[in-house]
Amino acid sequence: MNKRTVTVQLPADLILAVHDLATEQEGTVAKIVEDLLVSHLATRKGARKKAEVVDERLIFALQKLLFRDMAEAEDWDDLDTRLRRHGYYLKIAWGGLSLHTETSGHKLCNTADLGFSYVTFLRRFGPGKPKDPRSE
Repeated sequence: MNKRTVTVQLPADLILAVHDLATEQEGTVAKIVEDLLVSHLATRKGARKKAEVVDERLIFALQKLLFRDMAEAEDWDDLDTRLRRHGYYLKIAWGGLSLHTETSGHKLCNTADLGFSYVTFLRRFGPGKPKDPRSE
């Protein structure tokens, strides 16, 4: 493994705690930090791969409510307008589109769960993306 030197500024009490831990484990501060980073990154990678479980009843209700608007929208602006009438907006997320509530920004599901992948919209509307009302 190719290693590089990195300098990190930390609070003095944290440095002392890590140094004490390294001494107890008969290791080095660098090894403690490396192990923590590897563990943290492995946990995040595993969590990202975990499939989000969305309530099927919610998906069914959203399909029933939004299917016609999603199917009939003519461009990105039209889709945004139609979804906002119902209190929702779309956001690009990890290679797809996710549906969020306009009031809280809470993610409900991916549009693919509703039968409309991001690729479907790209083919219909061309390049572009939905507008995020929170960034306006």
